[in-house]
Amino acid sequence: MEADVSVVSLLTGPFSSLLLLAGMGLGAVKFFSGTVVPAVTRWVDAHLKQVDSLIDEHGKDREAWLEQISECREQGKRMEDTLSGIHKILTAKPTVH
Repeated sequence: MEADVSVVSLLTGPFSSLLLLAGMGLGAVKFFSGTVVPAVTRWVDAHLKQVDSLIDEHGKDREAWLEQISECREQGKRMEDTLSGIHKILTAKPTVH
């Protein structure tokens, strides 16, 4: 009878609590590594693809912007040259009074 009491005490005492805790910890690790990690990995991969896409779009936008600025400067230079020529013509003619 005393052996039965010690077995019951072992099954319901601190040792069984440690076994239960270890089992729960193992279950939590398996759940985390089987469910949470793959989900987070997919989310991170999708996010990185979005960032890569944004970087590519930004590069294309920057190239287009630089091209437009270059064209704007060229047009400004042509306008300046034209106005300079007109100014020379106007100032070179004697005025009649």
